[in-house]
Amino acid sequence: MMKKILLAIGVLVALVLIGAGTAMGVATHKLNKTYDYVALPNITRDSSPEGIARGEQVFRAVCGECHAGGGNTKPVGGRMHDFPAELGTFYSANITSDMEKGVGAWTDQEIARMVINGIDKSHHFRPMPPFPNMGDKDVAAVIGFMRSGHPDFAPEKQQPPRSELTPPGRMAFAFAMGINDKGRTEPVPVPVKAADSVEYGRYLASSVYDCTFCHSPGLESSAVKMQHPETLLSGGFEFDLVPLGGEGKLLSPNITPSETAGIGKWTLDEFKHSMVSGITPGGFILRPPMPKYRYADDVELAALYTFLRSMKPNDKVVPPPTGGRPKAEPSAEPEKMFSSLGCATCHAPGKAYEAKLQGAKGKAPEEVAKWIRNPESFKPGTQMPTYEALVDENNALALAKYVLGRTGGSVSEGTTP
Repeated sequence: MMKKILLAIGVLVALVLIGAGTAMGVATHKLNKTYDYVALPNITRDSSPEGIARGEQVFRAVCGECHAGGGNTKPVGGRMHDFPAELGTFYSANITSDMEKGVGAWTDQEIARMVINGIDKSHHFRPMPPFPNMGDKDVAAVIGFMRSGHPDFAPEKQQPPRSELTPPGRMAFAFAMGINDKGRTEPVPVPVKAADSVEYGRYLASSVYDCTFCHSPGLESSAVKMQHPETLLSGGFEFDLVPLGGEGKLLSPNITPSETAGIGKWTLDEFKHSMVSGITPGGFILRPPMPKYRYADDVELAALYTFLRSMKPNDKVVPPPTGGRPKAEPSAEPEKMFSSLGCATCHAPGKAYEAKLQGAKGKAPEEVAKWIRNPESFKPGTQMPTYEALVDENNALALAKYVLGRTGGSVSEGTTP
């Protein structure tokens, strides 16, 4: 009897291994094949002032965090930390106008296909989440901004390594996330822009800003997640904090209108302030990879809020990350502020952006204080939170002197920048 049981177990294990091997072979084939049959979409850049402005809105909130990141605004590519390390090591591409290392030699249609399908100029798939349902006008606007002559897109020779997927990563991209090899044959319209439009808010959340992907559990695409209202926007997507100098995992929060587990108690004004400043009504810091939507206008933010309020509340509680969530608590003691305002999360020794503090070296404390309160006024597109509403000028000045002390620079009054 025991021999029969062991034989049955052996056969079962063999079948599982054969199945896994077959699946891995299929996944590898899908990731490595040439997608020369995916037609180029009939989309060209929108170079109108309105189109370029809209393109910057979308690019800063969606593309910039991956292709620039780390407090930078030039999209030269680099290491990404948005996916669990178990899936592999990911690098975003250089998308400056460099003819060799960037996308300067790409046509508008090739860039559009990359956005929509994740298929590059050489007809190969790149492991990035595509935006198959982004409207033609928005895709054209993004390309218009990229080709507007903005200095951020000046040619750069930097070339990040290619992404390396682990076996689970290959399976995830090939099957769970899926590869969009459906060429766009018909124009995709953008819904009418209106603050009270659930449809426009849904479009922004699922097809542009991709809230649905990051704030819903699992590795499926946004399109698939939209088909599961029972878990949609309930949080739980896993991010790895270790590459950022943190500890453990960060799970995306629940943003359904649940009053106990989500954002059901947030007012529209509180929602807008959180999205733009990066600080919640409770004073918690919205840490990376959550972007700041500083370029989104009031109508867009109101439409997002309208859509989120239309969702069914989900009371699933998402646990906080290891070490808790940084909470903005202004204090007369700058060392405490450096920790409580979340500065230490990014700039403390051993953290991902420790070296960025050196950019303040040699500057006047008054200038650094203004940067702390309104960083976006100095560096448009930066992902630093805006502390103006929380930190007054005196506390900002004290924190600035503390930061300058950490750089080894002078903290004397009136230092020339």
